[in-house]
Amino acid sequence: MMSSSSNDQRRGSRFGIGIAAALLIVAAAIIVPQLLGGRESGAGPVPKSAFYTDDNGKSSFKDDINKMSPFDRGGKQAYRCNVFQDSSGKQFVGLIFRHTDSGRREMEAYLPNESKDFDGSTRRGIEDRGMQVKPPAAGDQAWVPADETTVTQLQTSLRDAAGKPVKLVQP
Repeated sequence: MMSSSSNDQRRGSRFGIGIAAALLIVAAAIIVPQLLGGRESGAGPVPKSAFYTDDNGKSSFKDDINKMSPFDRGGKQAYRCNVFQDSSGKQFVGLIFRHTDSGRREMEAYLPNESKDFDGSTRRGIEDRGMQVKPPAAGDQAWVPADETTVTQLQTSLRDAAGKPVKLVQP
């Protein structure tokens, strides 16, 4: 026959394990999204708008994220771009993006089924494979594949005039 204190110890042990498991789940829910931060890589629905530039990064404007760049805007070619904010609060275009021919075709096939992409992962995959990126001041020879690693490296290399890191602005 088991003693009452032995049963109490088992209950206390199970309770402690349950509390520890709950704390691990809460910690993971807090830490994982932070680790997945940065360029549009985290899970979640795709935003409805994006930044674009039609003057090689001198200015930017918001428009529908489903526009494939480059596209015609008042006789000028408009490209998707990343807008950043420096330590003084000034915003500027730091990176410019365009779809490749294959990326454009893949995105055109994707858009009618976009509503089935609940977490945006399919779209991000297409953009990783089917877009190119360059700094605004660089010429046409500077376009490189816009995979997540390359874009993250370019984003983190941007600094303001004081040498401080800049912050990516969400549209």
